[in-house]
Amino acid sequence: MLELMIPFFLLLVILLLALPLIFIYLFIRITEEAFEQIGFGHWHASLMVFGSIIGSMIDIPLHSGVITTYPAFMVDLMGTMDVPVSFHPVRLLVNVGGCIVPVLVSIDLLRRHRAPISIAVFGALVVAFITYTMAEPVPNVGITLPVYVPPISAALAAVILCRGYRTAPAIAYISGSIGTLLGADVMNLFTPGVLPALAPPSAYPRPLALSIGGAGIFDGIFLTGVMAVLLASLVVYLLGGGSCRSRRISVS
Repeated sequence: MLELMIPFFLLLVILLLALPLIFIYLFIRITEEAFEQIGFGHWHASLMVFGSIIGSMIDIPLHSGVITTYPAFMVDLMGTMDVPVSFHPVRLLVNVGGCIVPVLVSIDLLRRHRAPISIAVFGALVVAFITYTMAEPVPNVGITLPVYVPPISAALAAVILCRGYRTAPAIAYISGSIGTLLGADVMNLFTPGVLPALAPPSAYPRPLALSIGGAGIFDGIFLTGVMAVLLASLVVYLLGGGSCRSRRISVS
């Protein structure tokens, strides 16, 4: 009996050790498939995935110091509001994988005519409005948003707005990425009262670091774009649109 248990135990240990590798492999393959759906070749898709993963660990400062008050033009506009104009010191940063890479990918999709510009802009504005209204500032954490809201709203906006189903995945990516960046991050940072609401406890010794697009690889703009593409592709497939692998289209 003991001789039978030892191989089973070893097999169980090997399986447990292999699970993280299996998860990483599946994650990479799924994200590569999403980039292939919007028109990138296999190697370019792999480059986008690994660039986003590595870039998610890199934040670029937007300024050399810290911010403690709103700009003068906002203070003038806030004159009649009961909102603090100063707040706990804040450092604003831009995340490479969660902001710069999605913006560059979106620009490239529009440059290569993978999606009509007017529809992409409108879809991004729709998602921006939804994410802006549902985002909440959490003290000492940042601006939070239910993870399912951006990809679902982007996929639905893409499928509804697209006349040609083949453009839906690209529209979903642009709407989800750019719309969430604008609505959840940028627009909230310029909303009076949000930065004071993010203040950590008064004894907190360091400035609060706020990274645009920097919620992490599993909870940020990168995952939003990927999930939006996959959801849009699934909806198109279920509606009888066939494969969504993008071909070059002509936009008049």
